[in-house]
Amino acid sequence: MKKYTLYCGLNDKDTRRQEISTLEAAKMVRNACLSYADGATIFEADGIYKHDDGELVAEKTLRVELMMVEQSVVRRIVDTIKAALNQESVAVQEQEIVSALW
Repeated sequence: MKKYTLYCGLNDKDTRRQEISTLEAAKMVRNACLSYADGATIFEADGIYKHDDGELVAEKTLRVELMMVEQSVVRRIVDTIKAALNQESVAVQEQEIVSALW
């Protein structure tokens, strides 16, 4: 089984600043996840990175964990999130795990 972890920065790709509140963005991400999967775990985080032009960026980030879901479903969720939050990309980490519901 695989676990997918999505890292969704909240800065708009065009303005390079946060245009949607963290709370509203979390609601949008939650709705995207529940449209295609049975559940997810969403955390608020602080992301940092460097643009290609050298500009240093710190931004609110939503970390989303998905289990018991197919990769094609994750791709649909990512596409929905990218459109809703006007993102150029969403980082996706894929891990092989052992998991069960007890």
